[in-house]
Amino acid sequence: MKINILIDKVLNKDEIEIKVSPENINLGQDLKNYIRQNSNLTVINATNDRKLQVNINDILEFQSEGHMCCVKMKSKELYLINKRLKEIEKLEYAHFIKINNQTIINLNEIKEFSSAPNARLEVILSDGASHFVNRHYVKIIKERLL
Repeated sequence: MKINILIDKVLNKDEIEIKVSPENINLGQDLKNYIRQNSNLTVINATNDRKLQVNINDILEFQSEGHMCCVKMKSKELYLINKRLKEIEKLEYAHFIKINNQTIINLNEIKEFSSAPNARLEVILSDGASHFVNRHYVKIIKERLL
């Protein structure tokens, strides 16, 4: 297999373009998922206003906080990110899913889920936090979990 790396000055620093033949579409998707799952995200420590890099796999959830989002880590640390929830959703990290208008969670951290009133789901994360999945997102989350 031949691999070419082309430098394109038009792309932003956080963009990578992957081109594959139709026969290698699965390989391209696997490569995209691998890069997304092993990437870092720049967050802000609210106590000292310093920026730091965290591994995307260590994030438990994103909560909307106006024009920013709160980032809850598996280690229970809280950080801020200078992005709106819809911007984070557009990043399309493979194991994250929006469950309501305020929350995106890490699917790998769901320990249990059950039906809730009004056609919703209740999910419990590895840290014991309970969240309700809006009925508009129930079908999507069920497909990803089952």
